[in-house]
Amino acid sequence: MPKYYGCPCEGCGRPLALTDDIVVCPDCGAPYHRECYEKLGRCIHTPAHGAGYEWTFPYKDDALRTCPSCGERTLRTEERCRCCGAVLPPESQCPEPPTQSQPGTDADGRFDYNDLYRQYQQTVEEPTRRNVQAAFGKEELIDGIPYSDWNDYIGKAAPVYLNDYSRMQLQHTKISMCFSALVFGPFYFFYRKAWKPAFGFLAAELVVALPTLLSMMQATGSPLTAGISSTAIVVLSRIMTVFSFALVMLRTLYAKWLYRKSAAERIRRIRAEFPDAAQRRAVLSAQGGVSIAGVIGAFVLLMVLGACATVLMGPNLDALAGMI
Repeated sequence: MPKYYGCPCEGCGRPLALTDDIVVCPDCGAPYHRECYEKLGRCIHTPAHGAGYEWTFPYKDDALRTCPSCGERTLRTEERCRCCGAVLPPESQCPEPPTQSQPGTDADGRFDYNDLYRQYQQTVEEPTRRNVQAAFGKEELIDGIPYSDWNDYIGKAAPVYLNDYSRMQLQHTKISMCFSALVFGPFYFFYRKAWKPAFGFLAAELVVALPTLLSMMQATGSPLTAGISSTAIVVLSRIMTVFSFALVMLRTLYAKWLYRKSAAERIRRIRAEFPDAAQRRAVLSAQGGVSIAGVIGAFVLLMVLGACATVLMGPNLDALAGMI
């Protein structure tokens, strides 16, 4: 994270040096010594995050010079580099820095597609890696799994999820709002290939629908509900209403954490089976990502279960029309 070297730590005010373990607030980008951030427990700008506060580089370009020892930018007014501590010679004795070409062009000024693509990747990937390093350390191990494997497994949505996981790690929480899980329910987990929570929540949804099924069976005169009173069904329905609300809150607040656990389990298995990096990357990309087929399969399964439920109905099917 070169742009933070030489900047004052937001916690203690001392310059951030090359040898320091630097962490960055995932919300506003403010830099800290790791020990300072952990001592504070949160970013000092937390009250302003809701208003969109973003940390900005504290020095103007004309106040900086390039250190000939480490190549980082440091203050002209100081005798030693704030980044590496080396004594700064007079600027007149320092060689001129090489002229940089315009973004997206090569040394001859011609348009360079490769350079432009690298810059695009940096604008998306570098902030994510910075946040991961701030939360999980320079090793970039999330649940013991390297950042690169997570990136390959999650796919295009990796920056969103990894930024969320970084925030959750820094805040020591498992909660993260997931509107996709709120709106689409179990289908979200099928889409993300998180099979265990997918089938778990699907089964829970079927349990929630049990009072409705019993009411329909009773209305059609099914002998299977002969010993069940209407009062019991009403009570069960109210219980399931509370259970349904709890279920919605659970999957909305913990969906990303459940997906993380499911993904980590599969990534570990793939890492054990494919030690070769190139093969592992291909397998992670193939077995990760999303699954439209999984969503369709879950929908078909519900249709089949619904069809099977009609077998439980009584002979008076016309009574169902009155329930609509």
